[in-house]
Amino acid sequence: DCMEESERVLTMLNALMDVAEAETGVMRLEKTAVSVPEIIDSIVDLYEVVAEDKGIRIQTNLPQELLIHADRTRLQQVIANLLDNAIKYSGEGTEIEISARVEDTWAVISISDQGSGIPPGNINQIWDRLYRGDHSRSQRGLGLGLSFVQAIVHAHGGTVGVESEMNKGSRFTVRLPVGSDEG
Repeated sequence: DCMEESERVLTMLNALMDVAEAETGVMRLEKTAVSVPEIIDSIVDLYEVVAEDKGIRIQTNLPQELLIHADRTRLQQVIANLLDNAIKYSGEGTEIEISARVEDTWAVISISDQGSGIPPGNINQIWDRLYRGDHSRSQRGLGLGLSFVQAIVHAHGGTVGVESEMNKGSRFTVRLPVGSDEG
């Protein structure tokens, strides 16, 4: 029990450090040309078995190619976290859709689920570190995932937002610059 608790605390501290680094602008990003569809497909492959076990279908709507200048590992963490949440809060027989497209100078990635939704009064709080809404407390997690997602997206010069309706689902939308920035 002590080892498990120590591991949980260490995981939480590392996640808090990552969030703090990203928020203060000191997180080192190893930016390269990254294929958004390739990253999404690889994350979907990882999570497909978990989704199938829960009776959830994952659909993708991706362009042939969409390159952005980003940190591959950090972008994978963003997509994985959002997909994990979508699976966690969706019920059997539902569907999750992940799409990507270009809009002006932005790569727009959306993850939509048909899950429990987020109460309107909690929408702004979900980005806070260690925040866990009433309906999420029974689920595994530390309450750091969405603050981590937001911090990484902001470190890349992008934005992340959510639209949600109770008992109908949520759509998280990540916008990242398409252009190359060598700085």
